[in-house]
Amino acid sequence: MEVKELKCTNGLLKVYEDKVVISRKTAMAFVSQGLKGDKTFFYSDLSSVEYKKPSLVANGYIKFITAGTRETKQNIGILGTTTKKALEDDNTLILRAFNKEVPKKSEELYEYILSRMSELKNKTVITSNISKAEEIMKFKELLDQGIITQEEFEKKKQDLLN
Repeated sequence: MEVKELKCTNGLLKVYEDKVVISRKTAMAFVSQGLKGDKTFFYSDLSSVEYKKPSLVANGYIKFITAGTRETKQNIGILGTTTKKALEDDNTLILRAFNKEVPKKSEELYEYILSRMSELKNKTVITSNISKAEEIMKFKELLDQGIITQEEFEKKKQDLLN
């Protein structure tokens, strides 16, 4: 299910519940990127998101960073100028200045993306706590069966909880 969409200078940002997609199916995207397919980033694969909010006189950008992402200088200038390298970066979308709606929409999408990334990271922590509890239960069974001593059980339990 698609959540929101934002037209950017060099493409289209589509934000879903589980992923973001950079689509290059716009005229300026074709000029800056050529014939490229959509690029999908699942929130669980993102290391971080770099964001500069656009203003009425200066472009901004949103860049999706994963393991192995090449660093490029964004150099977003005043009066809507953008360097060629920033336009060509596969993981970056330029947020257009001179548009009253783009700063608000881009900020909302950025906050949503961060919240989804955070939820997934917290879910991972909870999952690992459950597996620790299951391991303790297994050691408790071994204790009840007389296979390990109370001392061994307490030591394993402390190791798992620390």
